Amino acid sequence: MRSFDNKRIIVTGAGSGIGLEFIRQLYPLTEKILAVDISIQNLENLKSEFPNLEGFLLSDLSEKEGNSLILNWIESSWDAVDYCFANAGKAEYNAANLQDWENMDSLFQLNVFSPIQLGMTIRNRYPKTEFRHVITCSAIAFWAIPGYSIYSASKAALMQWARTIWAEKTGDWITLVFPIATNTNFFTSAGKEIPKAFPVQNPEFVVKKIISGVKKGRKKIFPSLLFRVMLHLNNFLFIIRPISQAIESKKFRSWMNKKCQSKQF
Repeated sequence: MRSFDNKRIIVTGAGSGIGLEFIRQLYPLTEKILAVDISIQNLENLKSEFPNLEGFLLSDLSEKEGNSLILNWIESSWDAVDYCFANAGKAEYNAANLQDWENMDSLFQLNVFSPIQLGMTIRNRYPKTEFRHVITCSAIAFWAIPGYSIYSASKAALMQWARTIWAEKTGDWITLVFPIATNTNFFTSAGKEIPKAFPVQNPEFVVKKIISGVKKGRKKIFPSLLFRVMLHLNNFLFIIRPISQAIESKKFRSWMNKKCQSKQF
């Protein structure tokens, strides 16, 4: 059971949602936290709430240069990293043929390439440190939900990368987290008035489960017991996933109809 006391920790996407909750729960244990976010306002809010954090960094991780700012900060401020919570991510909700394919590169850069590169670079730079890289993946990597074609693809890619590293027996320092829909603005930003998939958890509970699993060195963390049970049951009762997807498909069609009607006025 590892401790977070006085550890050097990076949190990306730190200004809202799960990332903000990471800061709130880790801050009493250590002030050696680098909070990374794309929003200046979010970082200002963090400075007000957590004035003694060691670092606040503005960085757009959907750009290939985004990780460089983090790595440069580490090099000038610390001699190693103990934990990195690669939480920054973006979703998009729309029909597959209407997804923003022109900006697909930036979404994959943010959701897939950035966390992979950041973790591998830190691991290679500080090989003597007991480093753990915790990436926020998604339950959607296992369970496709209508409306999230590009986002689902990015999370499935991330999961398959981790599976390969684990199979190579060189990835015992990597943890993937598979939260279900969480009551934050994350999915709200994916589209206007989008429906949230059932069930929905609050970020405080999700982060408690993640921190507990990370302390135990788990490779996979499922904050929702219900989702894990559904995954297991679906191996025997093949109607579980189709029923769930039929419900979400109905929500998706309703959302699309409202969207089309609003354009007519």
